[in-house]
Amino acid sequence: MSLKYGILGFLSKWEATGYDLKKEFDDFMSIFWHSHLSQIYPELGRLEQEEYITSRLLPQTGKPDKKIYAITDKGKQELITWLLSPPETPKLKDSFLMQVSFMDNIPASEVIFQLKAYQKEREQRLAKMKHIFQERWESIRERNVMKSRILMSSAVVRRGLEQEIQYIRWCRDTIELVESCSALWSQDIDKSDLPDGEYIRFSDVEPIFRKYYGNLMED
Repeated sequence: MSLKYGILGFLSKWEATGYDLKKEFDDFMSIFWHSHLSQIYPELGRLEQEEYITSRLLPQTGKPDKKIYAITDKGKQELITWLLSPPETPKLKDSFLMQVSFMDNIPASEVIFQLKAYQKEREQRLAKMKHIFQERWESIRERNVMKSRILMSSAVVRRGLEQEIQYIRWCRDTIELVESCSALWSQDIDKSDLPDGEYIRFSDVEPIFRKYYGNLMED
C-alpha cells in the first residue's frame, strides 16, 4: 500500500518518469522502503486508471518518447487523506533475527561468522546513507533554501542512520556475548550425557548478561 503513497508523494512535488521514480526509491527511499522497477510501473498504471495521476508523452529526437507522470487533484486529496490517517505500527519481518533465534543449532564459530558478515552489510548500508545525507546537505547549503519538505526528509534520514548504527552496535555486542559464552555450545553437544551438576548455570553467566543488556536489564 505504501508504494502507492510513495509515488503520489513524489509526484506531489514534481512531474517524473517511471525511471525518475525508481532512482528516488533506490536513493532516499531505500532508507525505509525497497521497491523494484517491475513493481513501480504496474502501480503507475493502477494510479492512472484510478485517476490519481495522469501521463503525457514527451517526444525525444532519436529516442523513444518519454512518459511523464503528474498527480491530479484527486491524487493530492488521496495523499492528504493518507497523511492525516493514524500511523500504523509496522509488522516486523526480519529474516536475520529469525536465523539468530535458532543459531544454537550451529557451532559458535559459525554464529560469530554470520554476525560479522551481517555487521559488514549494515556498515555498507550506513556508509551509503551517510553519502546520501552528505550530498543532500551540500546541495541544501549551496542553494541556501530551506523548506518543510527538506526538514521532514532530513528527519527520515536521521532515523535511518540511527537504525543502522544501532544494528551495528547490536552485532558487535552479540559477537562479544557469543565469544564469552561459547562453552554453552560445547555443553549442548553432549547435553544428554551431562549430570545435572555439570551444566553451566545462569548464575555463571549472569554478569555477562547484565553487561550485554546494560541499562535495559533492571534489578
